[in-house]
Amino acid sequence: MATLIWVLFAVAVVTWYVVGQSLQFRKYQGKMLVTCPETGKPAAVRVNFWRALWAGLRGRRRIELATCSRWPERAGCDQECVCEIEANPEAHQAWTIAAKWFEGKKCAYCGIPIPPVKHIDHMPALVNLEKNTYEWNQLPTEELPAAFEACKPVCWNCHIAETFVRQHPELVTYRPWERGGPLGEYVPEQHKDGDESARRAA
Repeated sequence: MATLIWVLFAVAVVTWYVVGQSLQFRKYQGKMLVTCPETGKPAAVRVNFWRALWAGLRGRRRIELATCSRWPERAGCDQECVCEIEANPEAHQAWTIAAKWFEGKKCAYCGIPIPPVKHIDHMPALVNLEKNTYEWNQLPTEELPAAFEACKPVCWNCHIAETFVRQHPELVTYRPWERGGPLGEYVPEQHKDGDESARRAA
């Protein structure tokens, strides 16, 4: 009986250690965005999570890439960008970058604040200069920085509505409202009044 207790205790300790290491290395999971040391441009990478976890279980620290948007053309590089990830893995996660960008922003169409970005919720979207909307996580990760600079935020509801209008214009009756922006986005009433006053003054 005592032997069985010690075996169960050992199994519990090992399980606790493995689970603890797994949780610790979760920060290396998912798509990440780094600056390629060779080109100085954004690159999308994934860490080899299982190899990193296995090394961690043996008391070692070994972080290496499993994929990169510059592969296979540049496969076999020195993976110097790993240093960026090791310094602050959370800051390089695509989800973290997107969540910070959408934080505090309002939908370009309806003006409602964009909800916090979460894995289990509908994804907010972007609207580009061609007035096409798409969910941010549909973009290649390496294109996110440029998209965030060129596009405006859109809530999921407006994204679905705009997508339907774009795909089925014959089923839609268009009634213009406070859309005076260059992308057809929402313009607050006070801005419209200001523009009208400026036109009258001119």
